[in-house]
Amino acid sequence: MTKILLMPLLGLAAAYVVNLIWPKASFRGYDVMPFFLIYACQLLTDLKKLPSFLPSAFLLYFILILLSAIKWAMINKNISLSKMFRQFWSYLDACSFFWYLGLLLVTMI
Repeated sequence: MTKILLMPLLGLAAAYVVNLIWPKASFRGYDVMPFFLIYACQLLTDLKKLPSFLPSAFLLYFILILLSAIKWAMINKNISLSKMFRQFWSYLDACSFFWYLGLLLVTMI
C-alpha cells in the first residue's frame, strides 16, 4: 500500500528534478507523471484483485489516439505535429491523474 502512495510522490520529485535540469524547456516537469501514475494504477488493481487490464487498456487507448493523430497529420499537411503531440501528452497527464484518483477512491470504499 505504501508503494501505491509513494509512486505519485516519486513522480513529483522527478518532475521537480526535470524542472531544475531543464528550466527553459518546452516540456514541463509534470510531463513525467503519467509513467508513475499508470504504474500506481496497476498496483491498485493488483491490490484489490480488480481486472488488471484497466491501466493497460487506458494506455493502449492513448497510444491509439496518438497513432490516429499521426495519420491525420500526415493526411492534412497543414497542422503542426509537435503541437498535436504536446496537446495529447497534456491530455495523458490529466487523464492519468484522474484515473489514479478514481482508482484510489474505489479501493478505499
